[in-house]
Amino acid sequence: MSLLAAEHALQAAQRAGDVSALEALLHPRCVGAGPDGSVFSKEDDLASYRSGSLRITRLEEESLDVQEDGASGVTRLVAAVDAVQGGIAVSARLTYTRLWVRGDEGWQVLAATLAPASAR
Repeated sequence: MSLLAAEHALQAAQRAGDVSALEALLHPRCVGAGPDGSVFSKEDDLASYRSGSLRITRLEEESLDVQEDGASGVTRLVAAVDAVQGGIAVSARLTYTRLWVRGDEGWQVLAATLAPASAR
């Protein structure tokens, strides 16, 4: 699977709340930083989907930059996102920057940041 296909598979898994697909696409030592500065692990992220405390109802790609360099790569996605988080509906335009590594399991996210997207 190409890095572009892996990024699109991750987006689809997020929209569907597909914990099995997310588990396969996130590296065991994956760490993320949210727009509020909070830091979360792979298990934290998966737990939020499993429990239903996070439901992404819309994730619409506005732009995507993919850079691959051998066994690593970076994707930068700007997306319009609607979600229900902790029972509260939220809407945001976010930039997701993800560091991917390619191993025996294919492409997996090792690190990610989510930040408010700059004005168009």
